[in-house]
This record gives sequence, structure tokens and C-alpha cells, in this order.
Amino acid sequence: MRKLALFRRVFLASRWLRERLTPAGMVLAGLIVFAAAFGLDTQANIAHALVLLGLSLLAMDALTASLARRRAPPLVARRRLPDFVTAGETARYRLELRNSGARSSPPARLIEGLRQPWPAAAALQTERATGNRFDRGVGYPAFIELLRRLRGIEIEAIAAPALLPGQTREFDVELRPIARGLAVFDSLRLAQAGPLGLVELPLAVAVPAASLPVLPCRLAVELPPAGSHRHLQVGGISLAQHVGDAEEFRSLRDYRPGDPLRAIHWRSFARTGRPVVREYQEEYFSRHALVLDTAAPRASVAAFETAVSMAAWLVAQPRDADSLLDLMFVGDRVHRLTAGRGLGGADGRLRVLAGVSPTPAESIVPLLASLERHADHVASVVAVFLAWDQPRQQAVRRLLARGLRPSVLLVMEADPGDTANEFAGILRGIDPVPPDAAGAP
Repeated sequence: MRKLALFRRVFLASRWLRERLTPAGMVLAGLIVFAAAFGLDTQANIAHALVLLGLSLLAMDALTASLARRRAPPLVARRRLPDFVTAGETARYRLELRNSGARSSPPARLIEGLRQPWPAAAALQTERATGNRFDRGVGYPAFIELLRRLRGIEIEAIAAPALLPGQTREFDVELRPIARGLAVFDSLRLAQAGPLGLVELPLAVAVPAASLPVLPCRLAVELPPAGSHRHLQVGGISLAQHVGDAEEFRSLRDYRPGDPLRAIHWRSFARTGRPVVREYQEEYFSRHALVLDTAAPRASVAAFETAVSMAAWLVAQPRDADSLLDLMFVGDRVHRLTAGRGLGGADGRLRVLAGVSPTPAESIVPLLASLERHADHVASVVAVFLAWDQPRQQAVRRLLARGLRPSVLLVMEADPGDTANEFAGILRGIDPVPPDAAGAP
């Protein structure tokens, strides 16, 4: 897409200037361009003299800053990042900076370099679908906002004082998570300004790359009490604590054709002379399903992020020890992640939600099919939908026919005329109310 490629080149050029010119230098550069536009006719005015003066100041400051950078000692840093942060909640981390050279380092600014993921053309079209007023006319401000969200966090420059040879300083750095995802700390540079304060040349600081998961913000929702019916979980307690066959031993029995060889109890086999296998205990648990819809007929960043925030709040809610939670969504395939009974807490599921992304509209079909296959083993279903079309309505009807009372959260940009009426009717277990009875309870 030509527009996206143009935006990317403009952003890279502007970032190169911002990394090398101070705010005063940017103002001077703007004045140089403005004066150059009026100084083409050297006989009519003396604007060309202002251009030469401004360029001379920038060149002198750049030369001085370059000489100072060559004399700067090597610096080594180490970050102490938290395990994760949450979007919208300010956090802090520790940065340790050490002067490993033989000269003192001058006072300067430390600037964190975050890896910049680039959006695809489809992502830019999604921004257009949200109705962003900037994207309708200009486009570049919406592109900049998208890049800002893809980086995940924002960090202000850190004022670093002068360091003596071998001296170590620690800084308490504040960061602002702005969007869920994985923020990558790619580099760290020391920006030392020239004597005129116009040019600021970066000096790389030796520090290993690091990543920081940004969990989605949690949006509280009110739901009716979930059912606590206990169902037989085929395979026993291992489904809640391990992957594979059950490991809760109950008794020994004779071998039957089809039993796995690893279930044979070899000591009893050697003692009795006939194959004997271990028998495992089957367990009953109260299992709940949380379905996150990642597909929508019309892409909407706001609706999708709201749905993820709702799912994050539901995942983070405490539950009893005999309860399992299945988080179901579509990524590269249909995923069903189980939490509870030794399978990990909410943090792991929130990390997964930090990386989910919208999928094509047709991906809802395998998700609903997977939900129906596992419906006999769950006590309750909470579905966060992005649309209310025929496949989703039929899936809810089939759950009602199985005796489940699903809680459906519908996240949409706007409420179409008959959507609320039809939605309420289906959840009551009856046919949708006809349009002329919209006012009926």
C-alpha cells in the first residue's frame, strides 16, 4: 500500500531528526526552512543570510557534540523490569547505570529505545473503519497513534548526572502502559547535547534487550451467579493437573485389550505371571467456559479491545478450588486453555489475552463448533460476542436446548434496531419477539 509506505518513510525521517535535534534545534531548523522559502531571490531580501547563519550554528554544535561523543567513556546498564504491567496503570522499574571507562561521563539524558512494530495495510483499514476523524482527512495522525499503541508503553527521557570512573547509579524509571501486547526494550542511548543546546548526538549504552508483557486492562461486568454443577471429567484428576492420562491411582485390575503398555504394573506382572494394569480414579469438577469472540463482520478496534477487557476481568476473578475455567478463542487455530487445579492462575491467561488479535469473520464457525463439542462437560458458559448474527444465535439456542443458561455479552459499535429485542428473546429461551411487540417486557 503506497500510503502506508509513505507514512513509514515520513515517520522514520522525523524520528531521525527528533533523535539528533533538541527542541531548540527543531525550532531553528524550522526557521531555516521558512527563511529558505523566502530567500530564493537574494536581491530582494536577506533571508538567505539567516539560512546560512542557522546552518552554521547547527554545524558548529554538531561538530562539537561529535567530538564530545568520541571522548565519552563506555557505559553499561541493567534493567530490573517487573514480570508484567497492565495497560492504563502507571508502573516503575529500576535501571542501573555504570561507568566502565577511565573518564568521567558528562551529564546527559538516557533514552529508552523501544522496538517499533509496523502495521499491515489491513490494520490501517481497520483504523479507517473506526471512523477516526483524522484518518478521514489526513491519515498520518491516525497512523502515528497506531504506532504508539503497537509499541505498548511510553517512557520519558531520564536525566543522568555525571558519573565518575567505575561509579554506579540507580534510577527509578516511570513507564506508562498504553496498550496491551509485548513491549520490547531494544536499546538504550545516552543523548549528550552540544554546547549550544541545538544538536544531541546519541551514544549507545551496552544493555541486553528485554521484553515486558502489557496485560489488557480489566473492565468489570455484572453477571448472574454461575452454575456449579459438577460433571465427570474423562481422564480423571489429571485433566486438572497434568497433560495426558490420569495419574490418580485407585486399584489394580487384569489387562484388557487396548490398555496402554505404560499402564502395566510390572511388579505385579512379575509376581503373578499375568499382565496387570493400574486403574485410575475418575473425578468430577465444576467446569466453566469463557468464549472470546475475535471475529466480527465489520472490524472495530474499540469493540474488540472492550471485549478483551471484559474477558480479562472475568479471567482474573477468584474461583473455588474445585472449579475449572476454559478460555476459548481463535488465533492461528481454536485455542482452549484451562485454568485451575494446578494448571496456573490468572496471570498466565492474561498474558495470553495480551497477544490476541482480530481474526476473519468466518473464524467464528470453528469456535462455536468447539464450544458445542465441549458443552456437555461445562456447568456454565459466558460468551463475549462482537456480533449477533445467525451462527451466534443458533449456537446460543443449541446451548439452551442442552439445559445451559449462557451469559452473553454483546459488544458492538451501535445497537441496531432489532438486535436488543432479538437478543433478549433468545436468551429467555423463546423465539425472538416480533417487531411490533418491541415494547413488551
